[in-house]
Amino acid sequence: MRLKLCDGYALLESLIAMLMLTAGVLALMWTLQKGLTVQRQNVNRENGMRLADNMAQRMLTLNSPNHARNWGMTGVSATHNCMTQPCSETQWVSWLMQQANEELKQLPQGDMAIAPLQTWPNGWVISVGWRDTAETFRTDNAWGGPACPAEKSCWRLVFRTH
Repeated sequence: MRLKLCDGYALLESLIAMLMLTAGVLALMWTLQKGLTVQRQNVNRENGMRLADNMAQRMLTLNSPNHARNWGMTGVSATHNCMTQPCSETQWVSWLMQQANEELKQLPQGDMAIAPLQTWPNGWVISVGWRDTAETFRTDNAWGGPACPAEKSCWRLVFRTH
């Protein structure tokens, strides 16, 4: 009985083809996961930009110095709805802060800090942050204002009132 030298080669080729196919599928899944992560960060950054811009517009409309807010300050609750009844300036600010706290729920562990700038008269900085352990998007603190907390990405908006 004579042995053929090609016995088992078809099985070996099939195994190699399956390994190559598996590697290709895994690479495709990894690329898809990275794309979804980038898309999620873009959505969070877009929401953070919108929230900061909304708050700046509210502050410009009211032209009040009472908007200062620290990270984690969520205990603001308005007793009035300023859309349906007249409010004092203090009630307006409280109502706007409550609205901002509601809007921050769109971001994962969303938070906001608002501080006046010491180096720029009538200047304000609004920092909106969201949970991001990789800290993929952090704006610099060149203008001052509250620093972005650890394990968060932050959008910072600097503007001037009147």
